[in-house]
Amino acid sequence: MKEATAQQTRPTTIAARARISAHVRLIKSAIAAPSAARGPSTTTKRDLLLQHLLRSMAAPWYGGGHRDFLIFELHPFNLDGQAPPWIDVAGMFPAINQLLTQNGHFGWVRSKVRAAVAAPGMAGLTLEAHAGSVRTDAVGTMAITRMMTTPKSDVAGQEYDYVIVGAGTAGLTVGDRISEDGKYTVLVIETGGLYDPSAPSPAGCGYSFPSVPQRDLDNRIISALVGNCVGGSSAINGMALMRASAKDYDIWAELGGKRSTWNWKGIFPYFKKATHLKEPDPAYAASFNLTYDLNAWGTSENTRVYASFSSSFRPLHRVGYQALRKISDLAFPRDGSAGTHGVFYYPLSKDPATETRSYARTGHWDDLNRPNYHLVTEARVNKINLKKKRAVSVQFVPANGSGPAVTVKAKREVILSAGALRTPQILQLSGIGPKKLLKSAGIDVVIDLPGVGANFQDHPIGPAITFNWTPPDLPQLPPPNIQLSQGLAAILSLPTIAPSNYKSIAAKYAKQDIATYLAPDTHPSIIRGQRKIQSIFAREMLKPDVSFLNYIVGGSPSAQPIGFHITSRGTVSINATDPGSHPIVDYRALSNPLDVDLMVAYIRFLRWHFRANYAEYNVTEVVPGEDVESDEALARYVVQGYSPQGWHPVGTAAKMPKEYGGVVDEDLVVHGTENLRVVDASIMPALVAAATQQTVYAIAEKAADIIKSASGRGRG
Repeated sequence: MKEATAQQTRPTTIAARARISAHVRLIKSAIAAPSAARGPSTTTKRDLLLQHLLRSMAAPWYGGGHRDFLIFELHPFNLDGQAPPWIDVAGMFPAINQLLTQNGHFGWVRSKVRAAVAAPGMAGLTLEAHAGSVRTDAVGTMAITRMMTTPKSDVAGQEYDYVIVGAGTAGLTVGDRISEDGKYTVLVIETGGLYDPSAPSPAGCGYSFPSVPQRDLDNRIISALVGNCVGGSSAINGMALMRASAKDYDIWAELGGKRSTWNWKGIFPYFKKATHLKEPDPAYAASFNLTYDLNAWGTSENTRVYASFSSSFRPLHRVGYQALRKISDLAFPRDGSAGTHGVFYYPLSKDPATETRSYARTGHWDDLNRPNYHLVTEARVNKINLKKKRAVSVQFVPANGSGPAVTVKAKREVILSAGALRTPQILQLSGIGPKKLLKSAGIDVVIDLPGVGANFQDHPIGPAITFNWTPPDLPQLPPPNIQLSQGLAAILSLPTIAPSNYKSIAAKYAKQDIATYLAPDTHPSIIRGQRKIQSIFAREMLKPDVSFLNYIVGGSPSAQPIGFHITSRGTVSINATDPGSHPIVDYRALSNPLDVDLMVAYIRFLRWHFRANYAEYNVTEVVPGEDVESDEALARYVVQGYSPQGWHPVGTAAKMPKEYGGVVDEDLVVHGTENLRVVDASIMPALVAAATQQTVYAIAEKAADIIKSASGRGRG
């Protein structure tokens, strides 16, 4: 992409993410007042001057009706050793917010600044305006922040080395890593927009896809929620940073072939690279039996996605921990992220310095200000154009549906990181997918790839098990933040959960004709792949190395079991009658009845645990009730309360050979193409026994190295 020049009439240097600065020194006589004079007159003079300067500096940027974004910083400076003025930082917020709004910019003031700041020796301020994002601190710097993005019109017809579709967990990680040395230009295109980072919420950056009625769930419709903003699902998820056991990733390699490097050994370094662990206070950790292995984590200052343990554990967590200690032969590994599972503490994706979410945007976009790393928001990609086997450009339209299509060229690669629901849809819209589906939608078949949109999986959440009890006499503390107080889990294998019948469950699964439980007209290659997966997991059901149950420990005798491996497989496909609408999502929940057997086993284990190991607290079962005891009654209870959505969708562009229904190869290149890759959760051939956030980060880190290695060899 060509760099913007100073002679251009519009400030497209913003679009190029160049740092444009203008400094104005406010001399002491203009803003300072005697140290005792901190009243309204000083504030008024200061605010008026500030508004005047902002208008003067911003005027050339606000022309033309386009919506670029600026940041204003105030920096203290020394002047002749004079005493500092009083700077009421918070008092400036309303005036500047109003100014930005009046100029058509929906900006806000980043508010992580003290209400008032006095810096010793400070007698003036430097006012700086630039494109990008900055951090604030407590020594006199104020940032008025709205993240800058590239106007859609500015990229029309432009060429970038790499075009990434999706500014989520994986997309921003890859974009950051391949742009960091400045050699290559990178454009990231995001369907969602920007939002106040201090208050992420599903309402602000989530999008829900309704499923088709689920036949085996009494025709219930499930709303599949995914991230739809800069940061993607890492902006709205539960913040859990978990890893599966080593065996789960070794299974990926087994499904990939003999030379696969997608095993535990091959992905472990990228787990360490992806996050920066901040250690807890030793006394606090010891008081909760919280242990961890620092060798399993990264601590690089160059990694800005932070991992830290909850600072909100309550005495009740000790009760839950000690109850699990009563189970004989239960593993308590030093760190459940080091390759083995059991009962352990896991960290959250939060910055302990601020107790705020640390996610893909804060780690891989904010503050970078690179002229070769650009972002377009509120733009929905609807086609990747291929010439022979090469992806040559990406087409997008405004996300709100109004406006012309824009095409941007890709010199080296197109990287699809739109997530497990949108990635298969975009491939299918581009003519890559099951031939029969594409023809029915009137889409020209570019590559017949049956596995696109197949193999859809998510972690199911089972119905509640609840007991009344007489809790121990504990200190009365304010109710914790549910999200920030999590971090203790029992993640257990099938032999641990169901010692009396795990063998019969495994045998039943091994004997199934798996094709009868897949979607009608499933392609033979997909059936072959599912049979291979079936044989692997029937084997692993008999061993302690793969976990099946996730029990989040809160302390009280109540839980909702989360299944980490399922046998049913769903589909995600375009709507043949309206291809541009949201994809058709079919979980096919409980289509394989073995998933009912697994969930019943989880309920029986938790019920036994609460009855036996909380007996001293006078427990009485409330839900589902002591009368719900038979397998048939529990199966009905499962159907009534089962949710196939754990907000961890995977598998719809599986990393497997094409002859097994795979979509991408070991380098994550789409089968039949040369330079179109998929880098997101959709490449997982099988679910892992962990919340998927950290695994997606690791996938992206490993993919970035693969991409950079390919560029060095002249590929891409």
